[in-house]
Amino acid sequence: MSTYFLPSHVWETSFTASEACRVTDINPPVQRNWRRRGLLPKAEGWARLSPQDLLHVSLREAMGQLGIPHLDPLICLDDAVVAAQAWAATHPGSLGYLDGLEPELHPRSSFFEPPRFRYAWARTPWHEGLKLELATDLIELNEAVTDFDGEPSAGIALIDLKAIGLSLAEKAGEPLWYVSPGPGVQDITAAQNAAVSGDKAAQKALEAIGQEWDLDKL
Repeated sequence: MSTYFLPSHVWETSFTASEACRVTDINPPVQRNWRRRGLLPKAEGWARLSPQDLLHVSLREAMGQLGIPHLDPLICLDDAVVAAQAWAATHPGSLGYLDGLEPELHPRSSFFEPPRFRYAWARTPWHEGLKLELATDLIELNEAVTDFDGEPSAGIALIDLKAIGLSLAEKAGEPLWYVSPGPGVQDITAAQNAAVSGDKAAQKALEAIGQEWDLDKL
């Protein structure tokens, strides 16, 4: 295979609402309510949730338990989800290999960045559209709290992103992601766009795997 493409790609497992309930303890009616509120992606037909969706649900549940206004659609959890996903990917059972691929030749480090942030936190009083702050460890958290120069606060809500990620990977009962040989759909699409723009390397790589790139032939 051309060196233009990586030798393998990773794709995510999807979970039904019932499976998501088993993993996150958030039942399907609540999931549907959250979907109507815009807290989860819209779904056509039967809802399927990605690992990122499950982490999103788990984070909102943790926020609710801590008294944070977790149903506020203006709260952005993207950074916290990415940070929790990095921990989930370190779980031994989080990554599966298909078609006889050897893990040693396709390590998880090829697909996932190592964990960086351990904690997500927010300081009272809660306000609309608040943002969960991230901290690498308790030392950094203490420094952030000490340097905070805003209004006086009654306290801090702290979420352990490592615990969220590892617990979800454990409860899933199957890999959250699978590794397959060759380029994925997104890789091929990106290469086709590059080929159409005149990228010769992309054109040759696509031809080598039998993929068309000429707009007149697509």
